Amino acid sequence: MRDGKLHVTLSFLGEVDETRVGAVRNAARQVAGRHAPFPASVSGTGVFPDWRRPRIVWLGLGDEGRLSRLGEDIVEAFGALGFPADHPFRAHLTIGRITRPLSAPQRDALRKSLASLSEAYPFEATRVVLMRSTLGPGGSEYSELASFPLGGA
Repeated sequence: MRDGKLHVTLSFLGEVDETRVGAVRNAARQVAGRHAPFPASVSGTGVFPDWRRPRIVWLGLGDEGRLSRLGEDIVEAFGALGFPADHPFRAHLTIGRITRPLSAPQRDALRKSLASLSEAYPFEATRVVLMRSTLGPGGSEYSELASFPLGGA
């Protein structure tokens, strides 16, 4: 994963008309203000959708459900603006994408590599960042539109 791409997606909105960005920004600010900063950790690994046909490789996040509540509140706030949830929120960090089917030995090697990542890595969740994603020849490029501290501090 290249620098600047590692993030937790709380909600993916797809293409957003510029006239609606202000409302999205306000909704994100309000939700972030209602949630205090919290400790979390990177722990656990897996793939989406499943091991028979892995497409996304991820690291899990542990936080006693706080990240899930934050994600659910963001999805609800954006839903009130007319943005439907693209899928149920599952807290994770995407660390890779698989573009072709893997053979059984390749899947086994991936599973063993991920199993070796057994240590937990703590961090503090302190903000919600509204990002813009622009698809380019090298994949998605991300730029920050706004950042809101948790707890509104």
